[in-house]
Amino acid sequence: MLIDDRIYRLIKLLLCTAKEENTEVTATKLQKIFFLLEKEKGIQLGLDFKPWFFGPYSSKLQDYIDKLIESGEVDVEEEEVRDPLSGVIIGYKRNYVLKSELKPEEEEKEIEMFFREWVRKSRTEILNYVYKKYPEYAKYSMIRDKVLSRLQE
Repeated sequence: MLIDDRIYRLIKLLLCTAKEENTEVTATKLQKIFFLLEKEKGIQLGLDFKPWFFGPYSSKLQDYIDKLIESGEVDVEEEEVRDPLSGVIIGYKRNYVLKSELKPEEEEKEIEMFFREWVRKSRTEILNYVYKKYPEYAKYSMIRDKVLSRLQE
C-alpha cells in the first residue's frame, strides 16, 4: 500500500472509530492523535510535525484531510467560536465526520485500539499529555501557558 493510501485509510479509521465511540474529531484532535501515532507507536508516516500555534502540527496531514473533504468522503461540521467579551466570531471549531463505513483490517486492530483510547479523551486531556511529554512542540503555542498552568494545579 502506498504511503498516501495508508494515510487516507488511517484518517478514515480514526473517524470511523470516533463515530463508533460517539465522539468528535476536531482539527486539533486529529493533529495530536496522528502526532502520538508517530511518536508513541513508532508508525512513520512522514507527516513532518512542527511546533505550531496549538502544539504539534502537520500541514501534510491537513492536506490529506482537505482532499478527503474535497472528494466528499468526509464532512465538516463547523461551530462558531466567539470572543467571550465582545461576542464577535473569532474562528470555527471544525469537526470531521466520515460519510461511509469502514471495516478495519486485521493488521489495523492495534492502531484501531490506539485510536479508540485517544479519541475517547477530551481535547484538554490530549493537549495536557502532549504539552507535558513533548514540550519542544509547544514552544510556539499560543495556549501553552494556559495548558501548562492547568497541569501545575
